[in-house]
Amino acid sequence: MRILSLFDCHLDTIIKYLPEIKYQGFDAIQISPLQNTKDDASSEWWMLYQPINFNLGNRIGSSDDLKHLCEEASKYGLIIIADAVINHLASCNNTGSLEVHHSCDKEILDNYDSFKIKRNVEDWHDRYQVTNYCMNLPGLNPNSRLVQKKIINMLNEYLRLGVKGFRFDAAKSIALPEEGCDFFPNITYALNSWIPIIYGEVLFADKELISKYARYMKVLTNSDAYDNNDIIKFIENKDSYLSRDLGWTKNTSIYDINEWYSRMCHDYPNTLYYARNYSDDWNSWRSDYIRNSNMQLKLKK
Repeated sequence: MRILSLFDCHLDTIIKYLPEIKYQGFDAIQISPLQNTKDDASSEWWMLYQPINFNLGNRIGSSDDLKHLCEEASKYGLIIIADAVINHLASCNNTGSLEVHHSCDKEILDNYDSFKIKRNVEDWHDRYQVTNYCMNLPGLNPNSRLVQKKIINMLNEYLRLGVKGFRFDAAKSIALPEEGCDFFPNITYALNSWIPIIYGEVLFADKELISKYARYMKVLTNSDAYDNNDIIKFIENKDSYLSRDLGWTKNTSIYDINEWYSRMCHDYPNTLYYARNYSDDWNSWRSDYIRNSNMQLKLKK
């Protein structure tokens, strides 16, 4: 599967690109999170990753907009994948506070069991810290039945509107059953319909950890795995907004980025191309080079 992520792009705008996305050889479109945010007036990209609840509708579109996009995409044989923020809620300010924003879901706020330990991860090699502490935002307790219920309801609402896949943001921060957490089996088994693809973000992980997450979903990662079918490899155009450690393409030319993507398409059956709409290279997904890369696997069949 070849996935195009149109990052922070309005749903109505994506509809205009559908014929071209299909021509470019993509099979699916990943949209940014549609959950209610703490400040709909803000245009900052990270605001979409600070939800206040699990209801749908924010500056990139409404539930009706999503339903319309899914209907139009299906006419081109394309599926829509929703980016779901399931690990945390919005903070009370924009500087990494672990205090929950006052407008967050009241039922969750009033439930003492809804949140992780109020400490930030300091050692990303320590699985206890990674799965029990926070990542500069108020972390949700994935073992909470209330939290699980809210997330299941949101995912099923996405499915009702026509979504055919999910990306689970920060999946690495959610523990696995062997670590005492039943989140992923409970969530995936509670979906109301079968969907073509679910993948979770697990960055900077070894092959053993990837294989454990792969029991429940495909793994979106920058790492390798024993079985290439377990993972989705990705590249992005000019990742210039992140920190020094994560922004690995910020000093890479678009030619080299696209060459990297081509090699991924040759080696992996599932790839994702991030198109950041504030990058000077946003249009790179439209190039003949990307189309030819996407078509490699299809031409072999």
